[in-house]
Amino acid sequence: MNVFKELFLSIYDFKIYKEFIKNKRRKVFLAGFVLMVLYFSLTMIIPFFRFQFKTGGFVKIIEDYIPDFKLSEGTLWVEKPVEYEQGGMYIYINTSPDTSFYDADEIGEYISDYYQVILMDAQKIIVKNKGEITGRYFSDFDFTFSREKLRQWVPRAYLIVIAFMILAFIFMTVLFFFGVLVVALIGMITASCLNYRLTFGQLYQMSVYARTLPLLLKAIVSFLPFSIPMFGIINFGISVLFLVLAIQKMKESDLEKPIEIVSEQSDYFR
Repeated sequence: MNVFKELFLSIYDFKIYKEFIKNKRRKVFLAGFVLMVLYFSLTMIIPFFRFQFKTGGFVKIIEDYIPDFKLSEGTLWVEKPVEYEQGGMYIYINTSPDTSFYDADEIGEYISDYYQVILMDAQKIIVKNKGEITGRYFSDFDFTFSREKLRQWVPRAYLIVIAFMILAFIFMTVLFFFGVLVVALIGMITASCLNYRLTFGQLYQMSVYARTLPLLLKAIVSFLPFSIPMFGIINFGISVLFLVLAIQKMKESDLEKPIEIVSEQSDYFR
């Protein structure tokens, strides 16, 4: 049976879990790896390509949303003022000669209605985040930057995205197998309560497959415009439930086996 078929059957056929414990460890690891590839594709790769298709990519975003600017010799120049306000966030950039903001230690009362603020004039930047206000003068930055240089950084930005995705996949895969360990430990307690003997290794193998449906549900929930309270606990609870049902089916299967009676006669009666 191939890995994809096993993952599909693990969603609804609890009797098949008895076959999973006969698999070699490398096949079980492959099943977990394939499951993580599917989850990662749904939650990270597909949304990234949707973002690329919808916006036209980083270069298109720079062209459409970022005005021409240049930071040189401690002075910022922006082609036109930028103002954005939404949900407690306020961004205002204006480098015209007649515009100048108060310093960070003086501007607090004027931006008290916002949780996050970014203000820029020709000489300085002021940032408010989580109630803390900080400010820096551009003369403190010993570099030159512009929209043209930002365009040149786009290929590097894609490399950074790729590197981030690789690291994220490794981290999520490690976290997945750690979560399987937790499910297997709970399964050990369950098997003991049901008086059914299974080794920890067998329970671990079953737990990998028990994570299939919960992980796919987690991927689907990530697309919802709202969050489900305590979904992480519910998600693991489904895995434990699958494992419990699988153990019960295995126990029932063993009880249904016919008992073979073998009679042996001694050579003395032949």
